[in-house]
Amino acid sequence: MTLIQLKYFQTICKYNNITRASAELHVSQPSLSNAVKELEREFGVSLFTRRSRGLELTPEGRYFLDEADKLLEQAEQLTTNMKHMSTTDRTLTLGLPAMSGSLVFTDLLRTLYARSPGTHIQVMENGSLANRSKIMDHTLDAAIITRNGPLPPGIGHVALRHVNVCLYLSVMHPLAEKDTVTTDDLDQLPLAMLPEDTFLDHCINQYYETLHLKPSIIVRTNQLATIQQLVATNTTAAFLLDHVLEESSDIVKRTVPGLLPAEIDLIWKSSRHLSPHLKNLITAARNI
Repeated sequence: MTLIQLKYFQTICKYNNITRASAELHVSQPSLSNAVKELEREFGVSLFTRRSRGLELTPEGRYFLDEADKLLEQAEQLTTNMKHMSTTDRTLTLGLPAMSGSLVFTDLLRTLYARSPGTHIQVMENGSLANRSKIMDHTLDAAIITRNGPLPPGIGHVALRHVNVCLYLSVMHPLAEKDTVTTDDLDQLPLAMLPEDTFLDHCINQYYETLHLKPSIIVRTNQLATIQQLVATNTTAAFLLDHVLEESSDIVKRTVPGLLPAEIDLIWKSSRHLSPHLKNLITAARNI
């Protein structure tokens, strides 16, 4: 019994037809028929009953298909794991949000390269919510996210930084004269906001719901330089993590009562095999 025989058998069962299986696999019909005969001869059972409308599995054939499906799935997972273990390809795919990434990525990369200078990072720019989904479906090796709630099961994490969410304003804005901002101040306040796949968008929308208000978002962008310019010119205000923008002669930040602090994490799928370079990234995250 070989894996290729199991794959042939599985595909024949998919269609109950050797001709259609042959077309999908690009393998000749005699080769598929011979593979089935060899399996039947090896185990001394009939796997199919031939009917006028096509092939029909025998009870032994149904059992064999169930077990073959398991073996082929395990073989595919083993192949994936072994590829991840390869030390020849040291590229890590890392999901990176624009905002929280600006606070922690430089330190993380410097610490990683001190430990593992041969590792290469392929950055994928996504918001935290998109990063979390891409971790679960194996699109990313690891990701940086911001959160203020629990992580779903199956995600490993290292906390990188705890931060507050602040309201950034132009010094020309009337609210710049106040130490804190009230609910009335937020109503109809023009905002520049990060895209909808971000933690901050989710966080601010939830916060406004508790106030029975709707945020007045006039522009969305993941370009922090654009947001900084909009705030500095008193075009909009913006909710951002603390220290994303520095206070200056043009910009001030204010605390907003009721906004929960956030945590910036490095995350990965805990059930996946940890390659040496992913282990080095996790170790680097624990040491910054």
